Amino acid sequence: MVRNFFKVNYLGIIIGLLLAVGLYLISLYSYTLYHSLVELFSVVVGFTIFVIAWNSKKFLDNNYLLFVGIAYLFITLVDLFHTLSYKGMGVFTNFTGSNLATQLWISARYIEGISMLLAIFFITRRLNYKIQLISYLIATILLLLTIFYWKIFPVCFIEGSGLTTFKIVSEYIICFILAAAIFFLYLYRNEFNKTVYIMITGSLIITILSELSFTLYSDVYGLFNQLGHFLKILSFFLIYKAIIETGFSQPLDLLFFKLKQSEKDIIESEEKFRSLYYTMNEGASLNEMIFDKSNNPVDFRILDVNNAYLSILGLKRNQIIGKKASEVFKINISPYINVYAKAADSGEPARFENYFAPMKKYFSISVFSPSRGKFAIIFSDITERKNSEMEIESLSRFPSENPNPVMRVSSKNLIIYKNEPAKKLLQQLGDDKSSKFLKVIINEMSSLKKNKNAELKSFEIKIGKLIYGFNAIYVKEYNYFNIYGKDITSKKEAERMQNIIRKEKTLSEERNKLARELHDTVTQTLFSANLIAEAIPKLWKKDPETVIEKLEEVRQLNKVALAEMRVLLYELKPSAIKGEDMGDLLRGLIKSVEVRSRISVELIINGEYKFPLKIEFGFYRIAQEALNNIVKHSCATKANLILKTYPEKLYMEINDNGRGFDDKKISSTNLGLAIMRERSKLMGALLTIDTVPGKGTRIIVIYNKKQTSKTSNNE
Repeated sequence: MVRNFFKVNYLGIIIGLLLAVGLYLISLYSYTLYHSLVELFSVVVGFTIFVIAWNSKKFLDNNYLLFVGIAYLFITLVDLFHTLSYKGMGVFTNFTGSNLATQLWISARYIEGISMLLAIFFITRRLNYKIQLISYLIATILLLLTIFYWKIFPVCFIEGSGLTTFKIVSEYIICFILAAAIFFLYLYRNEFNKTVYIMITGSLIITILSELSFTLYSDVYGLFNQLGHFLKILSFFLIYKAIIETGFSQPLDLLFFKLKQSEKDIIESEEKFRSLYYTMNEGASLNEMIFDKSNNPVDFRILDVNNAYLSILGLKRNQIIGKKASEVFKINISPYINVYAKAADSGEPARFENYFAPMKKYFSISVFSPSRGKFAIIFSDITERKNSEMEIESLSRFPSENPNPVMRVSSKNLIIYKNEPAKKLLQQLGDDKSSKFLKVIINEMSSLKKNKNAELKSFEIKIGKLIYGFNAIYVKEYNYFNIYGKDITSKKEAERMQNIIRKEKTLSEERNKLARELHDTVTQTLFSANLIAEAIPKLWKKDPETVIEKLEEVRQLNKVALAEMRVLLYELKPSAIKGEDMGDLLRGLIKSVEVRSRISVELIINGEYKFPLKIEFGFYRIAQEALNNIVKHSCATKANLILKTYPEKLYMEINDNGRGFDDKKISSTNLGLAIMRERSKLMGALLTIDTVPGKGTRIIVIYNKKQTSKTSNNE
C-alpha cells in the first residue's frame, strides 16, 4: 500500500520536497517572509475547507465535515491575526515582542483541537449549523477581546526568557485533545472512505508532532519554530488531500459514501417493512381514488391489503384486490369517501373513529397519501373499546364510580361531596395547596353564577406536573355546583408536540424559500483564488516579484469572498444591515466586483438616502444582482451605478457598455432577473430594463413613497 501511494503521488512528493527546500532557503533570507507564506497557505486552505463543507451541507449524510468546515472558518480567522501580529510584521504597533503572536497561535490551536474532538459527535447526529456559527462567532470575539482589549489572556512568551509554563502546558493539553480525537475517529472509521480516514488521522498525528515542536523553542526565529511550521504545512496538505481535492475530484464518493454503504441496510429495511406490513395486527390497504366526469370523488379501488385487513373484515384476497369499495362492501356510496378524497388530494393525513353500519363495528382509521390520487389506510377494530367507553360513560352518572375527580360545592363555597379520586387529589396537594386550589375553583364558579345564561364553565388547572381539565355545572334548582375533573396531561402534551411539528414545518418552508433565492458567488471567487494559489509555486523561481503580486490578489479575493459571505448573512438576517451606511455597502459591493472581474464601475450618489430598512436592503440586492449579471454575461469594460434620493423618492440606475441582450429571448424564469423583479415588487417599486443587443443594458429602479402608500390603501 505504501509503495503504491508513492508510485501514484511521486510527482506531488517531489514538488513538496522542492517547496520545502525553497521555503527553507526563504527562511534563511527572511524568516518573516517564510512565516507569512506558510501561514497564508494555511489561511487559504482553511477557508477553502469551510467553503467546500458549507456548499456541500445539503448532500452530507454525516455532519463531521460540515462541523470541521465551519470551525476552520474561525481557526483561519485567528491564524490570520497570528500572521499579521508576528514579530517583524509591524501591523499591531501597540504590542511589542512575540507574546501577541504566540497568544493568537495557542488560541487557534485550542479552537482546532476542541473542534476536531467535538466534530466526532456529529458523525451520526444532526447538526444545527446556525447555532454552531453563532456559538463560534461569539466565542472567537470573546477570545480576541481577552487578547486585544481586556488583555487578560495569559502571557505565552517572555522576551529573553522564552515560552511560559502556560504556553508549554497548553501545547501538551492540545496534543492530548487531538489524541482523543484520533481515538474516537478510529471508533467511527467505518463511516468514512478509507483514504479520507487515513489522511485525516495522519493530519491529526502530524499536528500533534507540530505542537510538540512548539514546546521546545526559545526564539520565534529558531529551529523548532521553523520545524513546527513545516509540520503544519504537511498537516494542512493532508487535510487538503482528504477533503478539498476529494471534494472536487471525487464528490460523489465523499458526499454519498454513507448512502452507498447503507444500500444493504436499505434492502434489509425494505424486507423488514414488508414483513411488518403483512404481519402487523392493524389492517392496512393501498387504494386509488375514482372520479366522475366532473372530477368529483365517487369511489375508490382497493390495490393491495395485508393479512390483518382480511382477518378483521372476514374477506378473501380475490374478493378485494382490484375491486371498487362499493362492490366489496355492497353499498352505493363508498365509506368515508370525502375524508379519503381530501387526504389523497392535499396529502394531509387524517385520523378518525367511526361506526361502520354494514359490519356493525367501530373502527379507528388513519389515512395518509403516499402519492397524489392514492391513499393508504391503517385501521383497527375498536368495537370492544367503544362499547366499554359507552358503558363507562353510562356509569359515570354515578359519581362514586367515576374514575375522575368529581366534587359538589354549595352556594356557601363548601365542598359537600367528593368522590375517591377527588379526595386523593386534595390529599396529594396538602392543606396549603388545597386551599389555593379551592380558591381558583370558587373564582371560576363565581363568574359562572353571575352569568345567568351560562350553565357550564370549563377551565384548566396545573397541579404539579399534571394538568386537569374541569367542567363546572351550575344546578340552579338546588343552588350548587357539580365539578367534573379529568387528567388532560397527555392531551396537552400531544397539542404541544403538534405545535412543535407545525413550527418545524414552517421553518423548513422558510429555509427552502431562502435556498431558492440565494446565488452562489463565493465559490467563483474562491475558485479564482485557488487557481492563483496553485500557480504561485510554478512562478516562484521564475519571477518572485510576480508571486508577491499574486499573493496580494489571493488576499484581495479572500477579502471579496468575506464580503460576499457578509451579503449572504444579510440575506439570512436583513436586520443586520440596520445602521450600515448604504453608500458604504454599495462601495464595498463595487470593490468586490472590480477585483473579481476587472470591470471599472463608477458610483455616483446624490442626496440624503434615509429610507426604511426594507427599501434600502431591496435596492442593495437589486444592485448586487445587476452587477453580477454584468460580470457574468455582458462582456462590458465599464459600468455606472447612480443613486439619487429625493424627499419622497429613491432612484437607482445601473448601466454598462456591454453587448446587451434580446429581452424577448431571455426566459422569464432567469434567476437574476426574477430576483430583481421580485425584490422590486415586494418594495412596491417600479423596475424597467432597457437593453438592445450590442448597445449595453440600463436598469432603472424607482421607489415612490406616496405612490406606494396609495397602492397599499387601495388594496
